[in-house]
Amino acid sequence: MRTPRVLIVEDSPEMADLLAICLQSDTVESEIASDGRKALELARAQEFDLVLLDLGLPDMDGLDVLAALKTDPARKHIPVIVITGRERTEDKLRAFNLGAVDYINKPFNFLEVQARILATLKRKSAADDAEQAVAHERQRTHEEMLRISRAVDAAGDAVVILNPEGHVTYVNEASTDFFGLTAVELQVSERLRRLFNRTDLWDEIWRTCEDGGAWSGEVEMHAAGERLAPTLCRADAICDERRAFLGVVLIVTDITQRKRLEEDLLYLANHDPLTGLHNRRYFLELLQTVVDRAARGAHSYLLYLDLDNFKVVNNSLDHQAGDRLLVDVARTLRDQLRNGDELARLGGDEFTILLNGADEPAAMQFAKMLVQIFEESRFKEGGRTFCCTASIGLARIDGAVTAEDALSHADSACYYVKSHGRNGLEVFRPDNQAIAQLSTEAGWSIRIKDALREHRMEMWLQPILPLRADGRAYFEALVRLRDLDGKIIMPGQFLSAAENFGNMQQIDQFALYESMNLLAAHPKLALSINLSARTLNNPHLPVIVERLLSASNIAADRVLFEITETAMIQNLQQARQLITAIKQFGCRFALDDFGAGASSMLYLRDLPVDVLKIDGSFIRSVDVDPINRALVKSINEIAHILGKQTVAEYVVSGAVLQVLKTIGVDYVQGWHVCEPAPPEFFFKLGLENVTLPKG
Repeated sequence: MRTPRVLIVEDSPEMADLLAICLQSDTVESEIASDGRKALELARAQEFDLVLLDLGLPDMDGLDVLAALKTDPARKHIPVIVITGRERTEDKLRAFNLGAVDYINKPFNFLEVQARILATLKRKSAADDAEQAVAHERQRTHEEMLRISRAVDAAGDAVVILNPEGHVTYVNEASTDFFGLTAVELQVSERLRRLFNRTDLWDEIWRTCEDGGAWSGEVEMHAAGERLAPTLCRADAICDERRAFLGVVLIVTDITQRKRLEEDLLYLANHDPLTGLHNRRYFLELLQTVVDRAARGAHSYLLYLDLDNFKVVNNSLDHQAGDRLLVDVARTLRDQLRNGDELARLGGDEFTILLNGADEPAAMQFAKMLVQIFEESRFKEGGRTFCCTASIGLARIDGAVTAEDALSHADSACYYVKSHGRNGLEVFRPDNQAIAQLSTEAGWSIRIKDALREHRMEMWLQPILPLRADGRAYFEALVRLRDLDGKIIMPGQFLSAAENFGNMQQIDQFALYESMNLLAAHPKLALSINLSARTLNNPHLPVIVERLLSASNIAADRVLFEITETAMIQNLQQARQLITAIKQFGCRFALDDFGAGASSMLYLRDLPVDVLKIDGSFIRSVDVDPINRALVKSINEIAHILGKQTVAEYVVSGAVLQVLKTIGVDYVQGWHVCEPAPPEFFFKLGLENVTLPKG
C-alpha cells in the first residue's frame, strides 16, 4: 500500500515542522511549502493525498491557493483542510464553498488535528479505492449490480432490485424494515405490485423502465404495521452497454415526517395557532370568493367583533390569562355559528364572522345575540371576575367593493361603536361611520407629518442576541413618535393610519437614513431595518441603499432588512427583484412575523430571505404550550434545512428562553432579553456588554 503524502502550506517554520513531525509518527510523508506559489508548484509536480493550508501566506491569500487547486482538473480531487488563525465567518463560508473539507482555528489541539487529518486521509483512500474499482469494472451486468447494491444495505432508503421477468432478486435491510416483509416474502409473485396503493401505477413504472427510461414521483405504499405511507419512489432501468434491459432498481424513501412538517406549515398558513380558527390571510381569500359570488346576486353580511375590555384582563393578570380568554371567546363564537358561516381571528382580540346569504335583519339579529351573550358572560381567573363585552361592526357584501374594503367597512363600524360607548353594534353606512373613521386616521396622518417635520420621530434600538457561541449580536431599529407633551407614542397607535394615508414611505425613509447615520458613527453596530410594502415596491430602493452604503463606507453585512409576509406578497415578483438587487451588495433580508400569515413549505422555499423571525404568538407561551413548542421546533428545523437562520420574537421569560435554547433557535429578542431603548443607552453601556440575561 502506498504511503499517504501530505502537503503542508504554512509560512511559520515552527508550526510546519510540528505538523510534519506529528504526521511522521503515523507513517505519513509530508512536504512543506512556505508560500502560495511554492505550494502550487509542488502540487503540480508531485502527487499528494491531502493539503493542510494556512490562509495567511506572505505572497498570496490562502483562499486564492485553494481556488487554484480546485479549478485545476488534475488537482481538484485533493482534499484540503484549512488551518488558520482567522475566525471570520466569511472566510469559513468561502473556504467551504471553494471545496475545503474542514476548517480548524489556531491555536488548536495537535491530537485533535492529527485525528482529523488521519480521518480525512482514510476517506480519501476509500474514495480512491472506489474510483479505481469503477475504472476497472466497466461492464454493467445484473450480477455486478447486485454486488454493488449491497453497499446500500445500511442505507435508510428501501432498495429493491428486480430481474427482467419482474422477480425480486435483491432487497436491503431497510426494505425489510419498511415493508415488514423478508426478501423471500417479497419474491412471491405480484407481492411487490400489491404494495402500491394503486397497483396500476406499478404497471406504468415497469413499462417505463422496460423502455429504458426512469420514473419518479410520490406514491402511497403499504408499509409495516398496516400503515399506508407516503413515499418518494424512483425506478431506474438496468441496462448493459448495448442498452439491453437487465432489470429495475427501485428506491423507496419514506417521507412521512416531511409530509407532517408540510402539513404543520400548511396549518400555520391558514390558522391562528392560539384558537385554531382561520387566520386573516385565509379569511380574506374566502371573503373574496364571497364578494365575487355577491357580484352575481348572492349577498351576505360580514361581522367584525372586538372585545371591549381585553386589555384590562391582560394588564390586571398576564398574557397567559388573556390567551385563555381568547380561547373561550373563540369557543363561544364557534358554538353560535349557523351552517355555512365562517369564523376567523384576525389578530389580538379581533374576530370576524361571515354570515353567508344573510340579509340585514338576520345579520342584525345575530349580532344582537352575540352582544347579549358577551354582556352576560363572565371570565373568572385568579380569584377575580371580569366582564368582557363586545363591539360589533357589520358590513353588507354586495359585490360592489373588494374583500379588503368590506373588511375595512366592518372595522370602521366596529370602531364607531367603540368610540361611542362600546358594547353594541352598528352597520356600516358610507355617510356616517366611514367618515368618522377616516377623520380619526386623517388626524393621525397629520400628527405623523408634523412629527417628521419637527424632528419628533425617534429611533430606538432593541438587541437581537445569539444563542450560539459563533453568533453575532445585532439590533432592530424601531421608530417612536414623541408627542408635543413629551410622551412616547408606540408605533401600534399610528402605523395603521400611516399605511392607510400613505405616510409609510416617509417613516421608512426616516428609519433608513437614521439607521445609516448610526451605522456610520458606530462601526461595531449591526442593524435590522424594517421596510413597508410601499417602500419595498419602490424601484429606486436598490440605488438608494447602494448610495447610502457607499457614502458612509458602511459594510453591507452590517445591514439586515425586515419585511412582513404581507409586504412580500402584495407584489411578489417586484419584491423579489428588488430584494435580489439589494442582496447583491451584501445586505441580508429577514421575513418578520413568520407563522402568522401566508407561510407554506413551497412558498417559503422560494423566498429570497436569510432569516425567519418566528411570530411572537408562538414564542411567548412556548414553555407551557406543547403545541406551540412543537410548531416552533418544526419551523426552526425547516428554516435550517433551507439554510435560513431563526429569530424568536417576544421572549417574555427565562423559562421561554431556556426552551428556545433547547430547540436550537439561532437568535432571541424580547423584553426579557432586553427592552427597547434610545441608542445612547446601548452606546453608553457598550455594545459588547449587551448580553443575554443570566439564569
